[in-house]
Amino acid sequence: MSEENGVLVERDGTVGWIRINRPERLNAFAGTMREEIEAALHRLESDPAVRCVVVTGVGRAFSTGGDVRVMAELIRTGDRARFEELVRIGARIVTFIDRMTKPVIAAVNGPAAGAGACLALAADLRIASENATIGFGFTRVGLHPDWGGSYFLPRLVGPAIAAELFYTGGMIGAERAERLGIFNRVVPAEELEPAARALAGQIAAGPEVVVPLIKRTLRAGADASLEEVLDLEIDAQLAAFDSPDFREGISAFIEKRSPRFGRAQPKLERTK
Repeated sequence: MSEENGVLVERDGTVGWIRINRPERLNAFAGTMREEIEAALHRLESDPAVRCVVVTGVGRAFSTGGDVRVMAELIRTGDRARFEELVRIGARIVTFIDRMTKPVIAAVNGPAAGAGACLALAADLRIASENATIGFGFTRVGLHPDWGGSYFLPRLVGPAIAAELFYTGGMIGAERAERLGIFNRVVPAEELEPAARALAGQIAAGPEVVVPLIKRTLRAGADASLEEVLDLEIDAQLAAFDSPDFREGISAFIEKRSPRFGRAQPKLERTK
């Protein structure tokens, strides 16, 4: 495990974990935390042993987004350049998640607000504690949604519900967020990490060629035509045909056993 100012990174077998670690401020972003999240994502994406990534928060919150005290100081000093830099780092983070070959799960353990909520939206899947809440309170402090929220939220809930959540800026509970499709699943608080670990492990055990291709096709399909998606599917199927996992999957099906995809599972390791 590595620790810097506010982010913990570890690798547990084929699953990489990023833990936002500023619990005394509900994991609000300050200092170099944004840069650390970006670096952690790059590190885990480049690790050949990692097949899935989980992002979660330490303590009772996922992340409440930008620290308002930092924002107040930027206003006091008139530091527009630093404010723009922070916004652009957030844009880089969600762009990188979108382009990663590895699926990303947000394990939402508590409040996810503002940029923290948008970080969760950028993930491929969201599993939440029953204590989790999510909201987009940008308008409450005179700001516009960022971190890709204006892109991801309407694609999950539709434009009308997205408008309601953005315009009003309130927090909603886990149950409503699950009904709206923001959360894939809601579990008791004590079961969140085991459930996220099990889901990540299940994804990581899938065929190592196909899972990244599914992510690519799903992400591209949000804005592509049917013909474009069909072309992606054809290319992906041909890549799958050439992979050892296809042969293993067919053999396992015929032999009535569970498939053993990819490399042998590595032992528990920690990143340096």
